[in-house]
Amino acid sequence: MSETPNRDAAPEPAVPAPDAVAIGTRLLRYLPLITIAHFLIGLPALIASLALAYFAFVQADATQKMQTGGVMPFVTFGTSNGDKEGNQDIALTLTNNGVGPAILGPIEIRYEGKPVTTPLDLLKACCAETQARAVRLSTSPSTGIAVRPGETIEFVSLPRTPASEKVWQILNKERWKLKVRSCYCSIFNDCWVTEGMQGLPKAVNKCPANWSLYREDAGNRIAGVDAK
Repeated sequence: MSETPNRDAAPEPAVPAPDAVAIGTRLLRYLPLITIAHFLIGLPALIASLALAYFAFVQADATQKMQTGGVMPFVTFGTSNGDKEGNQDIALTLTNNGVGPAILGPIEIRYEGKPVTTPLDLLKACCAETQARAVRLSTSPSTGIAVRPGETIEFVSLPRTPASEKVWQILNKERWKLKVRSCYCSIFNDCWVTEGMQGLPKAVNKCPANWSLYREDAGNRIAGVDAK
C-alpha cells in the first residue's frame, strides 16, 4: 500500500547553489599549479625547438665557413734577384698561395718610411735619380686584377744589364728596406690586408681608402724614355 504525499507538509529546503566567489577563490588557489603543469608539459617541446634552432645555426655557420675557406685567397709579397731561367732580374711580386682567386685592391710601398707612388719614383728614391732615368724596367698592374691560386704577379722587374748594373746593385741591397702592404678580397667580398713577406693577413671589412697608393704608371713604365 503506497503512501500518498501530504500536500499540507512543508517543502524541504532547496540546496543552495555554489557560491561563485568560493568557486573563483578555489580556482585561484589551484591556478599556479595548473600553470606549472602546463609549463612542464610544454617544456620538452620548448627545449627541442631551442636545440633544433641552435643546431641549425651551427650548421649554417659551419657551411658558411666551409664556403669561405674553400675559396679563401692568401696573397703574399716577395722579392728575388733571379728567376727559374737563371736571368738576374730583381723582381717585386705578389703571389696567391690560397685556394681561391684573389681580387687585388690597393697596394702601398714605403722606402725608409716614405711612400713610393710609381716604379720610377722607387728607383729615384733608392738608387739616385740620374742613374734611374737611364735604365729600363718592366711593370705590370697590381691593383684591380684577379690572381688565380698559385699565380704570381711580377709588378716590378729590373733586369741586370751593363746599362743597369749600378742601379741593379743598389736596388739589390735596398729592396730589403721596402715595406709593402696590399689589400685583396675573395669572390665573396671578404677582404684582408697583408704586410711584409711573412705576415699573416688581417681580416678587414673593406680595403682601406687612406693609403698612399702605389700605381703602375703604365705611361712611364720605361724609365728614361717615356718619363717626363
